[in-house]
Amino acid sequence: MPFFRFSSLLVAAACGSLPVLADLPLITDADGYNDWAYGDRPNQTYHSSPLVSPRFLVNTWDKNATTTGSHIFMAPANPNQGASPMIFSSEDLSLVYADPAWDGGNDARVQVYDEIAYLTFWSGFDETGHGTGGGVMVDSNYSMFKNLTTTGLITGADNHDFSITSDGGAIMNNYHVIYTDLTSIGGPVNGSLLDCAFQEVDVATGDVRFTWKATDHFNLTEGQADPYEDVEGGYDWFHMNAISKTVDGNYLISVRHLRTIALINGTDGSRIWQIGGANNSFKDMSGGNATNFAFQHDARFTDANETEITLFDNHAMHVTSPTAGCTSDCTRALRLSLDYDRMEVSIASEFYHPQSVQAWAQGGYQPLDNGNAVVGWGVVPALTEFDGAGNVVMDVQLRPWNTTEEGGAPLYRVYKFDWVGQPTWEPSCAFVDGMVYVSWNGATEVASWSLVGGASPQSMDQYTEVPKDGFETSIQPPGEVSFVRVDALDADGNKIGSSNVVDTSSGDTVGSRIRA
Repeated sequence: MPFFRFSSLLVAAACGSLPVLADLPLITDADGYNDWAYGDRPNQTYHSSPLVSPRFLVNTWDKNATTTGSHIFMAPANPNQGASPMIFSSEDLSLVYADPAWDGGNDARVQVYDEIAYLTFWSGFDETGHGTGGGVMVDSNYSMFKNLTTTGLITGADNHDFSITSDGGAIMNNYHVIYTDLTSIGGPVNGSLLDCAFQEVDVATGDVRFTWKATDHFNLTEGQADPYEDVEGGYDWFHMNAISKTVDGNYLISVRHLRTIALINGTDGSRIWQIGGANNSFKDMSGGNATNFAFQHDARFTDANETEITLFDNHAMHVTSPTAGCTSDCTRALRLSLDYDRMEVSIASEFYHPQSVQAWAQGGYQPLDNGNAVVGWGVVPALTEFDGAGNVVMDVQLRPWNTTEEGGAPLYRVYKFDWVGQPTWEPSCAFVDGMVYVSWNGATEVASWSLVGGASPQSMDQYTEVPKDGFETSIQPPGEVSFVRVDALDADGNKIGSSNVVDTSSGDTVGSRIRA
């Protein structure tokens, strides 16, 4: 069972008030959770904010072994709330930030551009299996720095991947329909094909640096997904879901429907080599298990010499085995070791979910600096952190197992990073049934809350100070009070924000200031 370390700040004894954690507790009742005792999509709502966040089931959590990364980044679906990038505290899994106004959030993570850390994610219009929109970069104040998209292609940036390069570029995936000869795969002479492309642009100027299209360099007959079918939106033959730039200026791509990872020449776009698929370039030194990954996601080089690749091996395109309790074609997080001199590939490590799952779509694998790895299981609504030896040090669910055949949470990818958020908006305060509730969406530096009240908005005194715990903290006023406000204090006791003033007789905000 997880434990929590509360702050050691003293509550003013003269006021006699005690802090109450407004957030609902984490769930450890696995049987009840998976029997829908908490609902189809267990969630948390708040008094001081309109946001909705998931209620987590904690199956395993060794907090002493999960210290890398102050925050967890994802974009899970929530009932009655639009898609949003979401940040959670690694300390207690409480919500830190969400903003459904972005209308997106896929691939939410921290990336560095020009030595500054940005929250990046995709925003746009979702279609079945892909999307069109832009790659968004927001700073630590949650102000938009850039919203980048493709140039000269029929559609915009796809929702699978948005990567910032070390030389000031941004790589975006792209899906678009073309009409071409499909007779080689059983289609018509002029059939509709959903083709893939990627484009690197200069972040500062938006100028295009490089554009690559799949049909220029791969053959339709290399496909290893479902047979050709005339479908609205074009036959999805390639399905690229990850692109990253190498130190030599080439590009590593993950192609789900070809069951391959390929290195693309950054000058002419040709294929340098590939692992897996119809034209595998490497000898498999792990008895075939290093190259038999299938319908994978999130393939990346993970070392400076680019001799190791991590990937999320879905190992299935459709549901063929139960979750939990997968018995065949089970999903794994895979690390591969490459020997370029011998052109050999072998398994360096592989992690399976502790309850054995089959994630037929989505998913991601992030190595951490301390040797741990975070795995988001895609349509299986779970995230797991492994230590370097493969031991499970955290395993959390966002939804019961028995919904995964219909798509699960879904998580797509999950990341852990250090993050400091200092929003330009102020904290939000509400007064409900005699209790004060306060939250500050996006703020990471609040250590405690100071309750201020009085007979009028112009005459208020401090009543008490309580530690911040969770997204929303509730405070019991010491007695009758007409107006209240809550000030945010940092770890040094400095005031870093003030909420709206609330009339306790009506619960209405006093004054014209709008709070986020």
